[in-house]
Amino acid sequence: MSRANVTGAVFCLLVFMVSFIVTGNAGAYLNLVAFLVVVSGTFGATLLSFPYKQIKTALYVARGAYKTKVISADEIIGMLLDLSVRSRVDGTQSVEEAGEHTTVFFLRDAVRMLVDNYPEEEIRDILMTEIFFFKLRRQHSERVFRVMATYSPAFGLAGSVIGLIGLLIGLGDTGEVLKYIPIALISTLYGILFANFVLSPIAEAIRDKTEQEVLVQKVIIEGVVAIKTETNPHILEKRLSSFLTPASRLETHQSFADIRKKYIQMVRARQQAAKEPPPPGEPSG
Repeated sequence: MSRANVTGAVFCLLVFMVSFIVTGNAGAYLNLVAFLVVVSGTFGATLLSFPYKQIKTALYVARGAYKTKVISADEIIGMLLDLSVRSRVDGTQSVEEAGEHTTVFFLRDAVRMLVDNYPEEEIRDILMTEIFFFKLRRQHSERVFRVMATYSPAFGLAGSVIGLIGLLIGLGDTGEVLKYIPIALISTLYGILFANFVLSPIAEAIRDKTEQEVLVQKVIIEGVVAIKTETNPHILEKRLSSFLTPASRLETHQSFADIRKKYIQMVRARQQAAKEPPPPGEPSG
């Protein structure tokens, strides 16, 4: 998540809190019993719905959705174009070293299959299968928070019912009535806020990050298969650019021009070195 997102969310939260403060009695919105009813009920129902291991995994995925940065499609296309030009200049085996140094595990696995001379159909089939199960695992984690978001308002309503029952029992005693009215009203508020300001946004963050990663993985598949079939880098650039927005395509084109220029200079340097006569005293061949 970018700094702009965090800054905007914090600002909106502050404005939201100010709306309670301007009522003149912010403390009236704080109620421990209502909070415990909503939170304990939501997590209790979740523990009855999913295996503990799946809930734990969902929490790790949620943390990663906010903390881990996804490599952009622009960057991965630059890497693939570099590998494509490198492959045409130095051969397929030359991409192995470059692939081993990348931090993108999906790209690393794809390059290993390329270097090991897997057939084109096998590369595509294996990687698409990996994408399928990757999405499936992420959907399981997303579903945990979606379900929690449906439980939370229900337990807010349950807290309100608890408050109303206590209110009815305490009729005739003003102190008891005033004690249970806040529980009856604030429980519903907590349930709605917990669902829509915490749980649903987390589920959306997981879904959005998954879509970004899947896009990058599909770009990698197209790029690696094109390198396998020895597609011309110019054609590969056009093919991979279709994954990008029009604004990003210009940057990719410039990046490819720089990559091509670098390798042309490398080839010329090698040719020049091959033409140079050996030093005096050394055999020429």
